[in-house]
Amino acid sequence: MRYTRRGLLAPVAAGLVTTAMAVTTVAASGPAAGATPRATAGPTAARQAATGPAIKLMKAESTLTLRQHGKGVVYLDPNIYVAALGAPFQVDPQRSSYTRPVQAYEIVDGHRRLLPSWVMSGWNGLRDFIQLQVRNAKGKVAASRLLNYCPDTYDPARVDPAGATKSPYPQTCREQDPFPLSSVWGIARGWATDPTELGHTPNFKLSPGQYHVTESIPARYVSLLGIPAKDASATMTLNVVKGAATHLRPAASVSRPLPSLPRNVPLLSHVPASALPDLVPLPSWGITTSHVRKTHQDFLNFGATVWVGGHSPLDVEGFRKPGTSTMAAYQYYWRHGKVIGRTRAGTMFYDNEKGHHHWHFQQFARYVLLKADKKVAVRSEKVGFCIAPSDPVDLALPGATWNVPFLGLRGQCGVPAAMWVQEYMPVGWGDTYDQFKAGQAFNITHLPDGTYYIEIIANPEHLLHEVTRSNDVSLRKVIISGPAGHRQVSVPAWHGIDPEK
Repeated sequence: MRYTRRGLLAPVAAGLVTTAMAVTTVAASGPAAGATPRATAGPTAARQAATGPAIKLMKAESTLTLRQHGKGVVYLDPNIYVAALGAPFQVDPQRSSYTRPVQAYEIVDGHRRLLPSWVMSGWNGLRDFIQLQVRNAKGKVAASRLLNYCPDTYDPARVDPAGATKSPYPQTCREQDPFPLSSVWGIARGWATDPTELGHTPNFKLSPGQYHVTESIPARYVSLLGIPAKDASATMTLNVVKGAATHLRPAASVSRPLPSLPRNVPLLSHVPASALPDLVPLPSWGITTSHVRKTHQDFLNFGATVWVGGHSPLDVEGFRKPGTSTMAAYQYYWRHGKVIGRTRAGTMFYDNEKGHHHWHFQQFARYVLLKADKKVAVRSEKVGFCIAPSDPVDLALPGATWNVPFLGLRGQCGVPAAMWVQEYMPVGWGDTYDQFKAGQAFNITHLPDGTYYIEIIANPEHLLHEVTRSNDVSLRKVIISGPAGHRQVSVPAWHGIDPEK
């Protein structure tokens, strides 16, 4: 059976696996997360009371030559970086519950201040943070665009020898599902990130010739973050030439290994509560219908995310039975950064179908479409999972990992000849799958019109030990209508979030 995982599939560049840090709240930034913040001072009050970072735009090179792609299109990454000098730049978006609004806090010298709502582009970074402008040789504006900015990147650059040794921040701000609780956006002290790197690169139609490209930070951010005018702009020279090649920075190609494990890990008859993860399925999202003409079937497609909270990562490891295509799976338990034991936890099998070619853990989740009376209408045939972090869900949790070893499929699901596989998901992260293939998506061809529920069940066979099983099921209401071949779905908002047509 096939599936496609959403999210970045590129490996992550080497960095430090770091857990969430505690901060205190200054008067200007409002009370603790979850309470209603009060504006008690101007927008820069917290920065004046603490030592914040010096934000500066820095160009990597003065002149760059790019070739046209297609019909005169140029993919423009001028290699101008946003640097944080003297201190890290960190913004924490979070909400205390799904019924409360998302708020963004800047972390300054261990304190935090509430930022205005206009800074957020959803969960995907800072809204309209960069003004990119291209002028031709006569000074006329040839292209201009406001760009959102994600401080998190797989490819941060160290720009100050006295800066932090490694960057602790996540590799992406991109949130696929609409249900995260908290995240972390940041630039380490003495580091910089590129707002237009691969994945964020804007394109323009530019004729061959010479241009001047300027990136600048808009005035309201200059005021909010106390950026000197001279540091809020950088300009470089661009030469555009004819051709079909595209000048883009290559993606990272090496994943960091997971933590090495001690030998002779004991089997536990009782697992301490302090070493247990908590598996939580989010409500389904990205819900659509599709029709397969060849078979005259209608399908309900959906996204499903199961994430890990609690006190420990989910660490499932398979050990091959010699001469077979199966592995005996064990759950490993971590406390204070060390493995303390393991228990038996089901099986893994090697999926050799097209698009897979890796080991699947069989007892991770289950998907069911329920009728209005909560009885089973259709079951998904999706039974195997390559567990890996694809989406940050709640990075404000104590012990949450910010900088994961990799994102998505690559890194831990093994090769055909593998004797051992470790499938690992840190606290605060989720694993997302799209179900859109026959067998995995729900066949709704002959279902009557009406109300249904997409049920996502984590740990369906109760083979994994976790903090509680009371939150192992999520339901998302959907309304199916329309004739065969043209079936439609509408999805009411969940706690006011994510209404889908």
